[in-house]
Amino acid sequence: MNSLIRERRIWEVASPPDDQLIREIQTALSCSRAFAVVLARRGGNDWERVIDPDSRALHAPSSMSGMDAAVARLMRAVEDNERVFIHGDFDVDGLTGAALLYQGLVPLFLPGRVKVEVGDREHGHGLSQDFVRRATSEGFSLVITVDCGVSNHEEIAALNEAGVNTIITDHHLPLPTLPPACAVIDPQQPTDPYPNKHLAGVGVAYKLLSALYERIGRPASPFPFLDLVALGTIADLVPLADGGEVENRALVREGFSLLTRGEGSSLGLRVLMNRLNVNPKRITATDIGYLIAPKLNAANRAGDPKVAFLLLTTTQLDRAEYLTDILLDYNRDREIAQRDLIAQAEEQIAAEGMDPREDGILFLVGKYWNEGIIGLAASNLAERYRVPTVVISQGDRVSRASCRSVEGFDLGDCLAAHAELLLQFGGHRMAAGFSVRNESLPQLQEDLLRYVAQQRSVTSGPVPREIDTEVTAKDLDLRLYTNLHSLSPYGPGNPHPLFLLRDCAFDELSLVGARRQHVKGKVLQNGHKLPFIAFRMGPHIERFESGSGRSLVFRTRFDDWRGTLQAEAIDLVAD
Repeated sequence: MNSLIRERRIWEVASPPDDQLIREIQTALSCSRAFAVVLARRGGNDWERVIDPDSRALHAPSSMSGMDAAVARLMRAVEDNERVFIHGDFDVDGLTGAALLYQGLVPLFLPGRVKVEVGDREHGHGLSQDFVRRATSEGFSLVITVDCGVSNHEEIAALNEAGVNTIITDHHLPLPTLPPACAVIDPQQPTDPYPNKHLAGVGVAYKLLSALYERIGRPASPFPFLDLVALGTIADLVPLADGGEVENRALVREGFSLLTRGEGSSLGLRVLMNRLNVNPKRITATDIGYLIAPKLNAANRAGDPKVAFLLLTTTQLDRAEYLTDILLDYNRDREIAQRDLIAQAEEQIAAEGMDPREDGILFLVGKYWNEGIIGLAASNLAERYRVPTVVISQGDRVSRASCRSVEGFDLGDCLAAHAELLLQFGGHRMAAGFSVRNESLPQLQEDLLRYVAQQRSVTSGPVPREIDTEVTAKDLDLRLYTNLHSLSPYGPGNPHPLFLLRDCAFDELSLVGARRQHVKGKVLQNGHKLPFIAFRMGPHIERFESGSGRSLVFRTRFDDWRGTLQAEAIDLVAD
């Protein structure tokens, strides 16, 4: 089925699972066939675990390499009341991990013995030599990294020489040789037996705190901090599930449960949610990813990341309100800067006669473009033009880039194939970044264009996207929505189920939203009518108006305003 709205997108209904398994699930749960199909596709014969990833999904922290050494060193620091310096990365994953460790360690030390620094874009990701100088000159004896450190060989060696020990907590892929830390906790180590290789940085920090608490006789697991674990895990886009490995999803569910009850370690997070009109009773991964995390990230893009950290850790309501005001001001500045940069990018595309869809890639360079914004611009342009996008901020001698991809193109492989031109690079299939000498930019652009052309020559076109199953309008009710909600949170590794409604028509159409960019109305099929919303499809309203016979790809959502089930349109298709 070809898309009528999303360019170059092809859809297909997935092959149904074994019919006997579907009937077995329907009998056991008294559920609809649609829900049974989704369960069978996600879990196979182990479908019951998909519904409830219980405490058995949480692995013992002690099974992670380096954990015993890290806990022993931390216990010595507690016993001797040493000075401990926590360094977290400046994105939401690093911020939440640093906040978690800080709140968890402070009660174990005398006042003033635990200090936190969160990085900034000026010094880049990870430890800096400036941090090393301050840690040594201020008399700290132990440094703990969060969401960074596994690549900081020189900085950790310098700390060692000054008599400062380091515990690394990270989740990035390490180099063959590890830094000389007293303990390295990173499930990505090739020989690490820990089952969940996809813990976020905050997840690794949580495991360290859990192991420490267990060793000193505190509650077996510091569950109040799972609100921060949920926030950082979703913001960092790590898989919530990977086959039968569902620990991340279990951690996020527990965090959401805390927030639903108005609990958790972060008063500031709850204040921010309230200001953003996020209903804690119905919080979703989408709320985190599209509303909450961007506001926290605005601090490192258009202001001071320490503000986000202070908001996550404050225990005073008036201070939380004040810090939230600052964050929202940062976010407004970020939005203005983002619109300006995208406008400059569009001007460059037009002035240079670029044809991104013909070239297969968008490669843009701007002098001193805001490094905190280029990733957001790359995401916007990649979605708009449906091609991998590289947005580069050119400095005096070195340029830094953020890259975003589209389905079917692996950015990580692409950058690895051009490593000889790059000073540094990192990332994964859909998002990456690199630094490069300015004189290498023309060669890099030429090589990337050639690489994309070669990739296109060996592929037969867009990879079809799968729809879970076909349904009819009469199948759609609140019970189905409730059943589907039991499989949440949705995100990478656990995508939201998609359904197909064939041969339908649309009525009561209107444009809604601040810029009238969304389509709202009713979808009709065989006499049954259901409300629907189509986000950012306002420019395509004529597709909905042009008569019956169209098929709708959608997912279910709850309309809080009316208290009813609603279809969220993903695409219109034609056979």
